[in-house]
Amino acid sequence: MDVCNRSLETVRHSRNLGMEVLSAEEDGVRVRLPWREDLVGNPDTGVLHGGAIFAMMDQAGGMANSCRLFPNFEITPTIDFRVDHLHAPTPGKAVVCHASCYRLTEHVTFVRLTTWEEGKEDGEPVATALATYTRMKLDKKGRVVS
Repeated sequence: MDVCNRSLETVRHSRNLGMEVLSAEEDGVRVRLPWREDLVGNPDTGVLHGGAIFAMMDQAGGMANSCRLFPNFEITPTIDFRVDHLHAPTPGKAVVCHASCYRLTEHVTFVRLTTWEEGKEDGEPVATALATYTRMKLDKKGRVVS
């Protein structure tokens, strides 16, 4: 949980979005994005902007990698991210993402992500995604070695 919270603190857009880590385990992480007026995509509808949802999901994917790799730490920049926005969340409602790193290779991680409207985690997802991230290992001085 500490590693994920530090990740949120050090990534400026995550702080600006107001994201929070709800849980962090080896098998995945749950992250919350609050509804805020400044995150609305269309003021006529009041729906969260898809870009804010995407940014939350990508950050959650990186944190899922950290959970899977713990206690080791690696930098995992995004290689590819495929998101399906299935329906708009209800205006005024936060969203919650579950991200899980389901496969590791020597150089790549593979992550599944699902986002729901808060309180409706048993219902139809707002968005689903598959993502890949490159693994950049660090030496003891924090320098990238591969």
